Amino acid sequence: MRSVARVLDEEPLPLKIVKNYPPYHEAGDPTQGRVAIVELRLAGWSAKAIASYLEVHKATVHRTVKRWKEAGLEGLGDRPFGRPPGVRKADFATVEAIRKLAQNPGLGAFRVHAAMRQMGFDLSRATCGRILARIREVYGYEKPRPGDGARRTMPFSASERHEVWSVDVRHLDMIDESLVGGKAYSVTVMDNYSRAILASAVTRRQGLSAFLFVFYRAVERYGAPRTLVTDSGSVFLANRARAVYAKLGIGKREIEKGKPWQNYSETTFGIQKRMADWHFQKAENWAGLVEAHDRFVSDYNAQPHFAYQRRDDGRRSPKEVMSWVSGMRFHPKDLERAFFSERHSRVLDALGYVTLMRWRLYAEEGLAGKEVDLWLLERTLTVEHAGEALSAYEVDHDPIVGRGGSGRLLAVRRPILFDTPFASGQPRLFGLAETLGEDGWLKVLRLEEYAPRSSRRPQMLQQVLFTYTDAI
Repeated sequence: MRSVARVLDEEPLPLKIVKNYPPYHEAGDPTQGRVAIVELRLAGWSAKAIASYLEVHKATVHRTVKRWKEAGLEGLGDRPFGRPPGVRKADFATVEAIRKLAQNPGLGAFRVHAAMRQMGFDLSRATCGRILARIREVYGYEKPRPGDGARRTMPFSASERHEVWSVDVRHLDMIDESLVGGKAYSVTVMDNYSRAILASAVTRRQGLSAFLFVFYRAVERYGAPRTLVTDSGSVFLANRARAVYAKLGIGKREIEKGKPWQNYSETTFGIQKRMADWHFQKAENWAGLVEAHDRFVSDYNAQPHFAYQRRDDGRRSPKEVMSWVSGMRFHPKDLERAFFSERHSRVLDALGYVTLMRWRLYAEEGLAGKEVDLWLLERTLTVEHAGEALSAYEVDHDPIVGRGGSGRLLAVRRPILFDTPFASGQPRLFGLAETLGEDGWLKVLRLEEYAPRSSRRPQMLQQVLFTYTDAI
């Protein structure tokens, strides 16, 4: 310190400290600033010291040094901004694809980005958001409503696949009931770990049979989970449903009342509102509604999910996270016994009817000669083909055989015919329902009982040609 003080006393103070290099942004030519960074780096300066000396960010220092290593002094020159002419990701086809998606007011930037990736377009989420905002401003499309943004702790989260499943039923109240022939419900079963939809269907009712059919499809394909989470609806707490849980070794849990967000299926219904409700509203018949629902399930499982943006394994969609893993598997016969009272297979006749226990029931004329499955519960009978319901009936069934029961259908009533894509190849000359009326068109026929077998004992003995004694 004494030496420094002596030097300051003996020598005059400099009026201004002069730098060898001016600050980076004060240099007349940006190339000279980059050259200064390289020269200081070659002189042994660290990136932090260079950034402080030239008053520039460290990222600029590292970027400049990298350009010098790759291309030498020629790499320090100015480069044109943006993409080269003729190279654009947001071309006409891209903008038109986003314009079609923008018509759905429920889709935001993330869902549009996921849909574009599914279609093969390589765009960032920010780019999709900018194009989406411009299109909606130009065409006047409705914008999505912002959510509350609240984050809640999920009490039924899972740490592995098929540890916890969730089930819920949603009323599709946005549809035109006059077009699809009545009310419609969406029954969905999903895995809490992967967020994948395991099975889902559009049904006419929200009863026990509809739930068991969808749940059966999920268990048949993926095995049984350890725990099933639902709300406190009577459908999920019915004795028949509890018997299925017990036979499959499934633990049953319910969410807290007034907190539907604890059910993962309920949160998935929120995504369904944004992705599919707009298409549900446009359905002109039941077949169109089923097609829109099946398309939603396929797109949802294939598109990236917001919860998996930072997974280390690179899996982004529910389908990729689910992979091939399955739960506890059961023999098909054991599954049928656990879910249903009885299951029958029949072939439809030329008019689309099926015969069961001396009852002739209508299913679908367009599937004449095809095999169908008949699922019999205590009070309902459903006819299906390829997993799609054709018709349903209320029945009185006496299943106890050999213990005082007959094992037959005692009564069949209230037929329900579902709209299906299986149209008949031969057009009708007139509509049966319009011409004959609902009462005139017989959908249920009681057949006569089998005639008693006649005795095989001959009515009279054949006369002998000669007596036995004469023959001897």
